[in-house]
Order: sequence, then structure tokens, then C-alpha cells
Amino acid sequence: MGSFTKVALWTLSAVVVIVIIAGGVIAFNFSGVKDSIGNALDRSVADEAEMPEENEELAALANSGSKESEVAFEVSDEKSGDGLPSERQFADSIHHMTHQKVKAQQKWGHLEITDERIEQKYETAKNSDYKYREFYMAALEDWMEGDFTNAVQVHNTIWNERDGTIGKARGLMSPEEEMDYKIRHFD
Repeated sequence: MGSFTKVALWTLSAVVVIVIIAGGVIAFNFSGVKDSIGNALDRSVADEAEMPEENEELAALANSGSKESEVAFEVSDEKSGDGLPSERQFADSIHHMTHQKVKAQQKWGHLEITDERIEQKYETAKNSDYKYREFYMAALEDWMEGDFTNAVQVHNTIWNERDGTIGKARGLMSPEEEMDYKIRHFD
């Protein structure tokens, strides 16, 4: 074989390897495997997400809803007589909103966080006789101020009520992760 043929074969082989690697990187980034690996790493780094204790009511309720606690966060699925959604439906909608902010292995249900939606949820909670009315209002008051640091607590409190086994929130998403989430689910 001539030296030109050897160089051409070597160059062609290098190009094929680069194309295969680039394809693998692209497939990895868009397949969801990256998120699964990231969530697995998050779980191995910390068994429990750090939950800010700034709002004592949220912290107390979040702790009372933990699986280890004797007191459980339990909501009713009974329809409200005042035309409001059942407390379970309401809690689920808040839970779906937290998905925009938290890291979790799996997320079922997506509800975009908007100022109007936060205000509407706050008014619903305020006018309700929900068992955990104060919990919802405290969480939503922070959200109205643009503070979502309680999203992990809120998510996991409601998640625990549903006897969640997959999808526990492990922390807050970065702004870039949240933007990616919004593009995938709301645009």
C-alpha cells in the first residue's frame, strides 16, 4: 500500500471515530440518561436535600410529613362544598408547580409557575377550609415574593403524602436547568 493510501485510511478512520464520539455525546445529552446519572449522583452525595428552615411553619409541616414521623400530612379527596377543588387536587397542582424548580429523578405532572397562577392559588387557599391551608399560604406568600427556596420542602411534603418512592426532590435546579425544563414542558 502506498503512503498516500495509508494517510487517507488513517484520516478516514480518525474522522469516523470523531463522528461516532460526537454522535454519542449528542445522544447522551438529549436522551435523558444525563439527567438520570445526575440524579443518581445527587442521591449518592446527600440522602436528604438541605431544606431551609427560614419558614418555621413550612419546616414543621414538612417534618411532620416525613415518613419517619408519627404525624402524617394527609389531604382529603372530597369535593369542596364551596366550589373549590378538593384539597388533594389543590395539593397536586402545587406539587406540579414545584417541578419547575426542583431536581428529582422522575416528575409526573407539570404546571407552569406564573404570577397569575401563584396569586390564584393563594386566593384559593385563603378562601378554603383546607386542613393545610396555612402551609399552602405560607409557601405561596414566599413565591409571590420571588423566593422559591422552599420548593424542595413543599414538593417533598406533598410527595410524602402520596407515598412517593421515586421522584423525591434532591435540591433546586440551576437557572439553566429550569430554563431547559420550561422549554421542554411549556414552550
